[in-house]
Amino acid sequence: MISQRAANYAKILDSLELNEQSVNKAKSIMSNCSELIAALENPVIKKQERDSVIDALFDKDICSFLKVLCDNQAIGVYAQIFEEYENILLEHKNILKAKLTYAVKPSDEELSQMKQMLCEKYKKAGVFLELKEDAALIGGFVLYVGDTEYNKSIQGALLEMQKTLIGR
Repeated sequence: MISQRAANYAKILDSLELNEQSVNKAKSIMSNCSELIAALENPVIKKQERDSVIDALFDKDICSFLKVLCDNQAIGVYAQIFEEYENILLEHKNILKAKLTYAVKPSDEELSQMKQMLCEKYKKAGVFLELKEDAALIGGFVLYVGDTEYNKSIQGALLEMQKTLIGR
């Protein structure tokens, strides 16, 4: 779940209208180097040294934003900030973000039909579908769109049956 703090910084990042490549490069560097994040979060390291590291590693247009994150002790939520930033970009492009968890991977045709159905239902131009395998579902799938869950799995059906039987 995205914190309100991260969501606010993501909105600020979006409002800066930076080059998407600069943002993606920064995300990649930060995601692949936990030591860098630890150093940027470390209060023992002087601001001037920290700023020099940021200037050396990142594109010029995103440096000021990253320095503000460090100054406000918010660099630790960078992953949430970038995740929410990506959500905002998808929203600007009228693309729906959904997550599909499945027991057996659907065919390309089934995925295409699901995306088409989601486009029509949510009146979007496209769908970004995150795929994840989960054998615990036994069969079927669970589709998450925002806060809505569509559980069409065998595991979900068994849980519903259990609730019904216990409720009697």
